[in-house]
Amino acid sequence: MIVRLALSIMLLASPALARQEPAPIAARDGQAFKHKHSGFSFPPTLIGLNRSQGLEVVAPQLDLFFHYRADDESEEISVYVYRMTSGSVPLWFDVSRSVVEARKETGSKAAWGPPAAFTPPGQANGSALQLGWTITGSRLRSTTLTLIPMGEWLVKIRHSSMAHEVASLQRRTAEAVAALGWPKRIAAAPDAAAIVACTDTLVLSGEAKPVKQSGAGTLVEALLAQMAGNPTDRKKAANPMKEAPLTWCADRMADSPVGLYRPQGTRDRYLLSLSDSGIAIRAEPSAASALLADTQQPAWSVTLLTAAKAYNFARRDRLPLPGQIDAILKENPLSSVSTWGDRQISLDSGAMK
Repeated sequence: MIVRLALSIMLLASPALARQEPAPIAARDGQAFKHKHSGFSFPPTLIGLNRSQGLEVVAPQLDLFFHYRADDESEEISVYVYRMTSGSVPLWFDVSRSVVEARKETGSKAAWGPPAAFTPPGQANGSALQLGWTITGSRLRSTTLTLIPMGEWLVKIRHSSMAHEVASLQRRTAEAVAALGWPKRIAAAPDAAAIVACTDTLVLSGEAKPVKQSGAGTLVEALLAQMAGNPTDRKKAANPMKEAPLTWCADRMADSPVGLYRPQGTRDRYLLSLSDSGIAIRAEPSAASALLADTQQPAWSVTLLTAAKAYNFARRDRLPLPGQIDAILKENPLSSVSTWGDRQISLDSGAMK
């Protein structure tokens, strides 16, 4: 049985997150279930496998999934849809790949070549990635991972089999991808390729400490976080000239408890992946401090990104060590902003003094 990775232990102690228990999805037997935000639909059967109970991980349908299983449980497909509020397809594919390979209880996995890009239904270029593994030491024989962009959403497909060898399973995965209910219109996405390792190192200079906060700085940080997490606002703020997509690299050299990524060519910021469903920490030079000049020295912002909200913590006097993020998450955030729905901004009263 395939089980989705739970949130990082770091998140469990964070006062910023009230854990929402996954809720069963009421899908009618024999009918497709339509994702109300994207138009994507989960058919009642998929390449001969029956759909089982689905779960809504984050309401309202910001993170949900269904399983499809053979009657004899020899084959299973899990299809997830969740928001992508940061990063890129190569970044989140790398995170999910790490999760697949780390789960020793499902056997030892040998990748069948590098991740391969392909053109998914409704798109015109190779924006999606897939990888297959041969499995030993388990009842399973093979498994595949597929990640497909769909506007501001990601569609992730895990497919495992006790009977099919990996090449055969990849062909069946391709059939399953084609049989899913794709929207008629899907926003163009950049070409995808396996993420590369960073060739330089982060600039770290010891433990980061909070700088003096100001009410104006806290408010501006909140507004910027809301804009960064909302695709509509990002389009309004973008340069009219088409911008090149941001390219990320994986920092394999940093001492980090979880996957660490950063835009290629930068050494003063990073994104820490806290789950394989898009939750992350973003640490970067504070744009609010630069705009307002409210501190006499550079400052760094620390933001927790979830499917529906962004949480801003006290700005720091330098880029935090990745190992500090655990302690920072245990603090009360100075602000939280909705990046979906009501678009509310909540500010800590003490931060506005």
